Amino acid sequence: MSRCNPVNPTLNGSTTHWPGGASSSATSARGEAWSLAVADPGAYLPILKTYASSNPNYVPAAPNGDTSMADANIWGVQGYRYTGATPFELTVSVTLDSQFSPAVSGAGYNHSFFAVSLFDTEGYTFDYNLNAQSGSSCPILRTASGPGCANLPEIFARDQRFLYDTGSVTTTVSYMLNPGQTFYVGAYLDANVCCGGVVDSSHTLTMRFNDAAMLDSFAVAMVPEPGQWALMLTGLALLSGFARRPRIVSRPRG
Repeated sequence: MSRCNPVNPTLNGSTTHWPGGASSSATSARGEAWSLAVADPGAYLPILKTYASSNPNYVPAAPNGDTSMADANIWGVQGYRYTGATPFELTVSVTLDSQFSPAVSGAGYNHSFFAVSLFDTEGYTFDYNLNAQSGSSCPILRTASGPGCANLPEIFARDQRFLYDTGSVTTTVSYMLNPGQTFYVGAYLDANVCCGGVVDSSHTLTMRFNDAAMLDSFAVAMVPEPGQWALMLTGLALLSGFARRPRIVSRPRG
């Protein structure tokens, strides 16, 4: 089962979900933003894509210093059981490729971000409602409890990376699995832009196991019941205005 939801009812976007993926998009005079996730049967891990474009010709309704901002993010969680007879060090390699527009005024707001996490199945429930107290994106974005993330499962391994210009970035996370152990893999991808720029992360965030031969996938615990699909995906795309400030004002939502 998969899902892609905007969480702000004022957004002018649309969402679609299907057994092997999820998407969300929004378009207005300010620009365009969309996110997409599709299951990768060969690797057991989803492929995540985001795109955000800010209209350089946007004129706010009132001369209050507002400008356009576009943000798109998507995230997913997948469950696994290790079936090997001896301990095994699992490694997940993650690569993000993104393209950015030429430098424009306010380009410091433009970035692409990803996070990846391996965490325990105990004490975790996936919830499509990103505003819910369950905080089901928290194990991907956080390593310690805090506002909106009161209870975290055990985090086995986690990392995150930012891009601020065209290029790619790679990271790996590893954890020693014991026979019969279950775990979740979560990933989050965000593209954020303002001031007439474009952040194109549709060149994908790709993830690969070092060896998936002894991994069986299973349904992620969720609200409501997950049904027959093991892949849980959600995301949002939004367009909004904000006052210019000498700092980055967007952050991954969790």
